[in-house]
Amino acid sequence: MNFGDLNWLAIGLAVLAMMILGFVWYAPWFPTGKVWARNMGMDPKNMPKPPGGKMAVSMTLMVIGSFLMMFVFAHTNMVYQDAFRNTDTGGTEGYELSIVDTMTGAVFTWLGFIVPLSLNAVAFENKPWSMFFVNAGYYLVGLLVAGALLASL
Repeated sequence: MNFGDLNWLAIGLAVLAMMILGFVWYAPWFPTGKVWARNMGMDPKNMPKPPGGKMAVSMTLMVIGSFLMMFVFAHTNMVYQDAFRNTDTGGTEGYELSIVDTMTGAVFTWLGFIVPLSLNAVAFENKPWSMFFVNAGYYLVGLLVAGALLASL
């Protein structure tokens, strides 16, 4: 297995999907964006415009974070596929992951990595449960979209 075997098109589209999803999910006109803005101490009807430099840094960090998540998720799916193809352990030669396989992987990735971090934000950073649901929901939807892209491309 090498990184050249990863589905780079699906990874790139998943990163783009995370960006588009984030712009909608956290927009002040979208229900989850309204909740997020209120929890951040902002008025969803009168959002302050961030300085250009701050926005550039934020967008750069979002792209890096989304890429890392999608890269690791794609790699994990590639490992799953290799395991399903291992005939020595009952696998099927030439097995291709189905959308059910990648969606299941998305849910378990979310449960194992996103949910615990989001719970810690509630437990130790005094974030309200509504922020847990907004932020954790964003990542669940993003991982499910990535799973669909990985299975279909």
